[in-house]
Amino acid sequence: MKKLNTAQRDQQLYASRIAWYYYKAGWTQNEIAEKLGLNRARVISVLNEARLSGRVTIHVHGADARLSDLEHQLCENWHLKEALLVPEISPENINENIGLAAAQYMERFLDHEKQLIGLGWGSTISWMTRNITHSTRSETSFITLCGGVTTYLSTRIAERSVGSLLSGFRYPFYIIPAPLVVNSKEIRDLLLEELEVQRVLQMALTADLSFVGIGALEPSNSFSQFGYSSKEDLELLTRLGAAGEIHGEYFDAEGQSLKLEQHDRLIATRLSDLRKMKQVVGVAGGERKLEALRGTLRGNLISTLITDERTAQALLQ
Repeated sequence: MKKLNTAQRDQQLYASRIAWYYYKAGWTQNEIAEKLGLNRARVISVLNEARLSGRVTIHVHGADARLSDLEHQLCENWHLKEALLVPEISPENINENIGLAAAQYMERFLDHEKQLIGLGWGSTISWMTRNITHSTRSETSFITLCGGVTTYLSTRIAERSVGSLLSGFRYPFYIIPAPLVVNSKEIRDLLLEELEVQRVLQMALTADLSFVGIGALEPSNSFSQFGYSSKEDLELLTRLGAAGEIHGEYFDAEGQSLKLEQHDRLIATRLSDLRKMKQVVGVAGGERKLEALRGTLRGNLISTLITDERTAQALLQ
């Protein structure tokens, strides 16, 4: 049997998701088009192709249908706008594969008019930026949701001007000109008085679509890897009831921000901001992040989740 490459596999999953919505979930073509950011003609074309190829007879077949069913259950159980799952993968490749899926998801929005896309913190977000291949002329802009961008995004951003995200892109890229964490609240307050910092932080709140990484309480977490929290810090945070973090802001099992001195030293969009933003996509997976993901979902911090199949199954138990 001929092995599918990543792009072909993604297209196959995409077609199966459309077929599942139409034939199993009973959605109209217009509803599917609106959810996936397509026009109705494209939905009709995919459905026709699915019928002709035999992918759809009376039902949607196999693993693709299983993933679509899990996605639907996640949306129902956790009140999500959308869920996107990566088929079961080895733990060492989770960040890379989820990052690729997030990049492919993002590309659906790049041709929309006047889109502002926000990028948060984390290694999975970095993998996402490395996998964006779509290139077109549009009014899309990118913006960071926190300071310290050059320490975690793809090095290809640092190698080019801030007006270019990746090779072939010609989109404006707005970067918060400050670190993610500073030494004191006083320094943070001074930086927040800078007009450019204020401007980009305020602009970030208006993003049409935002992607955030979700960190677990362990040394391999990006926040820890860059020296922002030690093993002793993580042990203390665990005793204080922390379940995970987004942009360095720790939250409990219900997704509520903990009252910590270090939060007064952050330069980033906060958890309270995320709840008010248009569409926030959580990008994370793996058993080690289950508690962080549960807290994120309970706290309504994201509206869309991109994760792996095994993690999705655990979230539904």
